[in-house]
Amino acid sequence: MKTGKSMPSLYSRMLEHVLLPAHNTLRGRDFVRHRRFLEESQWWPLEKLLEFRWKETRALLEHAFRTVPYYQRKYAEAGIRLEDIRTPQDYARLPILRREEVNAHREELRSTAYRGRLISHATGGSSGVPTRFYITIESYDWRTACTERVYAYTGCRLGERTLFLWGAPVGKLPAWKARKVKAFETFRRQLVINTFSQSEEKWREVLARARHYKPKLVVGYISSLEGFSRFLLDGKHYLPGVQAVIAAAEPLFPPTRTLVEKAFGAPLFNTYGSREFMSIAGECEKHAGMHVNCENILLEAAAGAIQANSASRFAAGASDFLVTDLHNYGMPFLRYAIGDIGVLDDSPCSCGRGMPRIVSIEGRVLDVLRSADGRVIPGELFPHVLKEIPEVLEFRVTQTALTKLVMEAVLTAELSEKSKGILGSEILKAFGPQTELEIRRVEAIPRLTSGKRRVTIGLPG
Repeated sequence: MKTGKSMPSLYSRMLEHVLLPAHNTLRGRDFVRHRRFLEESQWWPLEKLLEFRWKETRALLEHAFRTVPYYQRKYAEAGIRLEDIRTPQDYARLPILRREEVNAHREELRSTAYRGRLISHATGGSSGVPTRFYITIESYDWRTACTERVYAYTGCRLGERTLFLWGAPVGKLPAWKARKVKAFETFRRQLVINTFSQSEEKWREVLARARHYKPKLVVGYISSLEGFSRFLLDGKHYLPGVQAVIAAAEPLFPPTRTLVEKAFGAPLFNTYGSREFMSIAGECEKHAGMHVNCENILLEAAAGAIQANSASRFAAGASDFLVTDLHNYGMPFLRYAIGDIGVLDDSPCSCGRGMPRIVSIEGRVLDVLRSADGRVIPGELFPHVLKEIPEVLEFRVTQTALTKLVMEAVLTAELSEKSKGILGSEILKAFGPQTELEIRRVEAIPRLTSGKRRVTIGLPG
């Protein structure tokens, strides 16, 4: 398997050092400045990074207290004054911000002092609750700079030929916007292929176009990478020249990493982000967790932030993730409950970068399951168990009642008695004797409208 950095192409060097700086100067943008800063700051010691992060947090907090009506009212009702927040420990006692609050009070969450352009955005609702919000141009430049730093962990620089196994815009774009998107992709040397609809014919098309394009880097939804990897291996196809693969938008499990790396003959780099904040963290060449973009994001792991028993839902140390977006002054997000649960680690990474790391993402708040006696079962149980079931290609588990699980499965063959025995014993072990598992063989597992996939679907409420 190929590893290590390669020499940037002439176009990549020209893009980074000539074309993008000229573009940023003409448009008054800060992407290049932030990108250069992040190139340096990633090597700072943790103490210096945390000092910078607190300075940015404190400035944003003062702005929110002074100019954001919703926070003014919310904190006043909680009896919290700005002068009470002197340290990061004080900040961690602020009330959290929930998705429902953002949707209900979006206009009140806008700063009355911000005079720049606000860009309307929305999440796709893969967490269960779509969220609509605003970001600023300044925040966008920070986000894209963080994204490019994470992509550079692969050894591939901005402007190298990149294949995206991605989605497509909803609806039909106006002609002018379609031309703008095409120009951007050409400028950045990106081949973007819509893989929301996956079939043998689609993968043949992807392979033909990719061989012609000759990408160094492949980026995709994990479900798309899985599908294309199976196609490559099953047909004994080879895509030459790929130096790294980036997984995005969905949980990554060890069997998928093994599958993708085998198919492409290149290392896979996991990433973590959201529509609200874009890039939050990414995996470096040591593959020992994902470095948090802590110059732009304050990521907290706060036990019990969402539900009183959340600290005991998963392995020791797993907690609810809360995000503060440090540079969105138009609509600040302070201690936002993103809906994910995981483990943070501040210990040094052998790569030498100082940023904290996400060492695991244990589950989704809305995708956990429950036993009849009230215990919470992480949805990750099923990928863990089903890696031992060779007949299962794809699956989705839905809990329809406290005593009923329905597993829809795409199978290569009927389950053997051994596989049925494994499933039965593991369900009994995790859920107890009251829970029944019904297995439904299907041709395909439907995706959400965004193209993403939910592995488990828990009971509502």
